[in-house]
Amino acid sequence: MRGVYLTYSNSADGQRRLTPRVEDHVILPVLSDHDVVVQVKACALSRVDTKLLSQLGISTEQVPVGSEISGIVTKVGPSVLMFSVGDEVMGILPLDSECPGCAAYCSLPEYYLVKKPSGVSHSDAAATMRGGVMGYTALHHQCRIGAGSIVLLCSAASGEGLIMLQLCTALGAKVIAVVHNDDEASLLKALHLSLLKLVDLSSTSNLVDVCLQETGSLGVNCIIDAGVSPNYVLSDFLVDSASLRRQLENERYRYEYEDQAHTQTIPPPPRKHQLISCLATRGQWVTREPALQLDPPDSQLLLMKGASLHFLFEPGWTLSGANQGDYLDMLTSIASRLENGTLKPYVYKTIILDQVCEELGRLGGYGVGKIVMTTENK
Repeated sequence: MRGVYLTYSNSADGQRRLTPRVEDHVILPVLSDHDVVVQVKACALSRVDTKLLSQLGISTEQVPVGSEISGIVTKVGPSVLMFSVGDEVMGILPLDSECPGCAAYCSLPEYYLVKKPSGVSHSDAAATMRGGVMGYTALHHQCRIGAGSIVLLCSAASGEGLIMLQLCTALGAKVIAVVHNDDEASLLKALHLSLLKLVDLSSTSNLVDVCLQETGSLGVNCIIDAGVSPNYVLSDFLVDSASLRRQLENERYRYEYEDQAHTQTIPPPPRKHQLISCLATRGQWVTREPALQLDPPDSQLLLMKGASLHFLFEPGWTLSGANQGDYLDMLTSIASRLENGTLKPYVYKTIILDQVCEELGRLGGYGVGKIVMTTENK
């Protein structure tokens, strides 16, 4: 069986560097009592944070690629109760999975899967999973957004951002959508999504003014970001050491297998102080920034607003069984919303297994929609 992994190899400059490659002889682990084997029909691509895996004690010598899958159950363990051979399922592989989703087959516990609605394609199912989990985590379990709330959603044209935007709309919330270029703005306009305001950061830097204007100077109830910029830039400091400057420039670079020349051309996300200034009194900020550092003025502003800060880390659901019931309810609700059309992903491109390595190296930045590897006949 063939599958895609990130493995170390020597680059042209003699450094060991993670590189995506297709392995031809992938062997599935021994099936445990509650495991199922899934024939993968579609797997959505997402960036693999190898620095995070290392911090969690997970080996990065050979990292499986792909986690958001949809497919058909082909084998079940002796204690599996929820599925039988032939069931169509959708789910997310846990962070410590030995199997790549970008493969013909994968093995995982039954607790990370739900049945796929019959009227939904495998590509749409795979493309919805991660954004759905992120949206439910942020909007239900952290912010509890309701009708009339105003949400500032950054990177709204990304695959996950579009799903979260649709969830906000389903809950009756109003959305100020932030995009980073004309392509992203054109996509949201073409999809005719219900928006309070569309903000293109490539043509305006007055994000705070826009939010205050649209909310009668009250601010937004919730902010969901996709990473933030510090309140300073490296050029503000005098750094004589060339090696230290390179270290500072690459400090935030967590995806070493990507083409750095490509990712460095992407516009930066909003700054921390900008986002905090957009919040209303008792507002809630949900961030995906793993290296967030708040300066005293930022903390003071949060304090005076009585605002709260939350961290959005959706893989946490699969790292602990403490909230397994809530997680399965979440996946079931995502599948139900897919079936009734409340959620509709935007699949930017479908590819085959041999194209995964090339596309994985270009995932950096924001982009539009999701890229999905599929084994279905086109």
